[in-house]
Amino acid sequence: MKRLTQVLAGAAILTVAPLANAGFYVGAGIYNSGTDEKIDNVEFDDDDTSGGLFLGWRPIELLGAEVGYYDFGELEGDNGTKIEGGAVTFAGLLSFELGPVGLYGKGGVANTDFDVKHPSFKDDESSTDAFGGVGATIDLMDKLYVYGEFMHFDNDAGIDMFGAGLRFQF
Repeated sequence: MKRLTQVLAGAAILTVAPLANAGFYVGAGIYNSGTDEKIDNVEFDDDDTSGGLFLGWRPIELLGAEVGYYDFGELEGDNGTKIEGGAVTFAGLLSFELGPVGLYGKGGVANTDFDVKHPSFKDDESSTDAFGGVGATIDLMDKLYVYGEFMHFDNDAGIDMFGAGLRFQF
């Protein structure tokens, strides 16, 4: 009976260990968003500096969920057409911590909105598409992390974003 109690206590400790870094977090970063796509006979090959914000929850260290907003900035096509937009995202997160360094992947759904501007017309485009990304974090001070990530938005513009920022874990 004593042996069974020890085994159960050890299993409980192993089960609770990933919860040590669990909880809510918030983050913000600066991104370079870009595209190299042909959309409705307009060639876009441009990039812009923009921002992003997110709020996440990790019930255990390995898994999480995140909601965010990523601004794509303003991108210009070859005939003077400009698109400006962003996306509200919901993603699942899979992470792996190696001491002060963490690696993660995320994927989910992005509700994308674009304002399309041309000298002769204006339009709005919206879509719901898949998006995903990979990144790394470095623990600066107990609950403050610096992160870098790459994300791809599978919308008509095929937006790619590279970014870095700070994340605070509550």
